[in-house]
Amino acid sequence: MMRTFLVLAAALTLAGATGGDPWMAPPEADKLKDPLATNPKAAAMGGKVFQSLCWTCHGMEGRGDGPNAPVLKVKPADLGSALVQQQSNGALYWKITHGRGEMASYEQVLGREDRWALAHYIRSLAHP
Repeated sequence: MMRTFLVLAAALTLAGATGGDPWMAPPEADKLKDPLATNPKAAAMGGKVFQSLCWTCHGMEGRGDGPNAPVLKVKPADLGSALVQQQSNGALYWKITHGRGEMASYEQVLGREDRWALAHYIRSLAHP
């Protein structure tokens, strides 16, 4: 009985946390040191990772229109939008690392450098 209650409470908490509300990384994410900050190849490295994993939800241009997007409860972010682009690389790295709801955590899937490279690639998706 108690276990059922805890599972239900966890599910309700998760549902409330992913209902389309703005996803904010914690303030300490902005203070993370970007090891690729001076690497001119970082965005290209991240592009390779994006094209192998992320495009199915975020779309090839990162607009949130990938082939899997229509079946998701929460529309994937338009990575070129001002809302995403105004976030620090640390915040983007944190989100890639931890995930939320249908956005998977990539901490166990991608190495640290690949996650930072993705943050750099996301910068290249900014809308003009």
